[in-house]
Amino acid sequence: MPYRYKTQILDSLKSRVITTFTVCLLITNSGYAYSSESKLDTIHKIQKLRIKDREQNSEQIQNKIKVYKKLSEDLKSKKETAKQLRIKKFRLLETIIFGENPDEITSAQRTDILRKNLDIIQRFIENDYPIERSARLETVKKLRRRLENTSLSPGIMEDFYNILHNEVKLSQEDRIKTETIVIFNDNVEVVTFNIGRIGYYFINEEKKMAGLFSLKRSQWKLIDFETYVDNFKNAIEIIENSLAERYIILPIEVLGKTNVE
Repeated sequence: MPYRYKTQILDSLKSRVITTFTVCLLITNSGYAYSSESKLDTIHKIQKLRIKDREQNSEQIQNKIKVYKKLSEDLKSKKETAKQLRIKKFRLLETIIFGENPDEITSAQRTDILRKNLDIIQRFIENDYPIERSARLETVKKLRRRLENTSLSPGIMEDFYNILHNEVKLSQEDRIKTETIVIFNDNVEVVTFNIGRIGYYFINEEKKMAGLFSLKRSQWKLIDFETYVDNFKNAIEIIENSLAERYIILPIEVLGKTNVE
């Protein structure tokens, strides 16, 4: 083949190779550019999401701070109200226990008054109907021990008032209880009920026994079972079911005599 033709063929091949390489290079570069752009968009999106999360978290924290401040203010207000109520309550207790002019009584005199009143209450309970007598006496003795070992305080005064309140409440409540009592030196399980402090009664239907507590003799006293069994059962039903009051004949003790209706 003549040399001239060889040269033309080679030049043509070179041109095609260069063109192909250039096109490939352009395609490759454009691919890299697209890939880099995509990564930047992703990073920007992540950053925006994080910024949004931080803003939301910050807003939530600010809301919680506002709620906390409001609760703190409410608590402070309630504490002040409670303080004022405690002061009023203390002044009322002073008036109830020590009379109209408690400020004129010294601390030593107050302690002495409280001690004497506890003695009076204890003697009263010892001679009263034996309704929860042991618990009532223990409450009085416990307060007396506190009074001997510590100075007079609002807490002691409140406990003394609670004792008084409980004794008054006992006069206003009717109660039923299953308990063991002593009759003629024998322990008998019975149902007891009291009508305030009007009377304290018991019944045992199985043994056909009924009676009342004699304050004068400080012991249980039998009464005629057949005469009062229905009345006792009716009284228990009324107390148990909180029924409307109705007339029922029960024995009471007056000047040492029983069966006075």
